[in-house]
Amino acid sequence: MMINHKLAKMHSSYGVYSEQQINGVLDANIISDLKHVSELRYLTTFYREYFNHYKKLMGESWKHQTFDGDSIARSTDLPFIGNKVIDQEKADYIFVFKGSLQKENKLSMTVLSCFWLFQNVDIYKPFFDRYWPNTQNYHPLVKNLGITRDIADKSYVTDFARIANENGNRDVKKCKQLLIEEINILNPKLIILVGSEPRNAFKTEISEQPETYMSVPFSLRGVPTKTQIEGPKLYEKLRNHLYIEDLSSKY
Repeated sequence: MMINHKLAKMHSSYGVYSEQQINGVLDANIISDLKHVSELRYLTTFYREYFNHYKKLMGESWKHQTFDGDSIARSTDLPFIGNKVIDQEKADYIFVFKGSLQKENKLSMTVLSCFWLFQNVDIYKPFFDRYWPNTQNYHPLVKNLGITRDIADKSYVTDFARIANENGNRDVKKCKQLLIEEINILNPKLIILVGSEPRNAFKTEISEQPETYMSVPFSLRGVPTKTQIEGPKLYEKLRNHLYIEDLSSKY
């Protein structure tokens, strides 16, 4: 089974996306927009097949619970998946962010990580204006995480909060279960948990498997003094780990 079919099967079983998101009945759809970026058209191809398979699996019994009032999620973004991940059906790295604050009528991609493939994103400003107009965190985030094109190409990037309960808040248990299933399919060398909610959900794994699970803050802006002090050290530790992993994979 192709990786997009595997992911569609898994995500549909949890009801991750609404019928409107999958059918593209939206004010903005990043997959439709990415067809204008030649190096990212592979994502358009990948997700068209993903959407078709998702619809087949859902049939007439569509299920999806909308976020309503959750502090870290308003909607659900699509994961970014690097080209090498698709080719090898395996990710070297999985980055897990908190949740999407995108409006329900827009379908975006987690922290616009598809643009991690480019060193200069100035020409893609219309995408940021449309999906993430308040972008002061983008460049520091990419720098702090130590993202390179090669790392992005071997990464799967998603959010923790993707499944809401009947009250509209994130279902922590199901959100973690979904991530564990993705980890089992993609078999990464390293899982990077970005922000407090993903970190708290995987505290045991971080403690017991420190070479596989690492945690860093999303930003150093507006955070407690402790995070401002510890954050740079955690970023440096991650960058060193990524550098060693990336170097070893080339030999």
